[in-house]
Amino acid sequence: MADQIIASFMRLPALLIGHPEIARRADRASIVLLLEAGSRGVRLQIEKGRAEVLTAEGPMRGWDIALRAAPEAWADHWQAVPAPDAFDILGMVRYGRMRIEGNFAPLMRHLQVVKDILALPREAA
Repeated sequence: MADQIIASFMRLPALLIGHPEIARRADRASIVLLLEAGSRGVRLQIEKGRAEVLTAEGPMRGWDIALRAAPEAWADHWQAVPAPDAFDILGMVRYGRMRIEGNFAPLMRHLQVVKDILALPREAA
């Protein structure tokens, strides 16, 4: 299942292009997210309304904030109508399904944009 979640992470830039209203709101964003599904992860760089998926492996691969969850938690997050424990990243943290680590300042500055981008696979399912 982790492979499917990573594939969904890889589709995020293309999904964002299909949502110009989210891309417009992300125009001022500058944040690098480490997205982990179990032991696998990628970095999602959001910069000036664009998103790019980068490798998470290797030395000195920086990120601002890490979102770590089991593949099942990500899959639940992307259900058409997710349960309260999977509706958004803060709900997943509250119910112990996700850990958020790192520099919270850029996350809080761009919270709604991050939440909207991470919910995009919900519509594509």
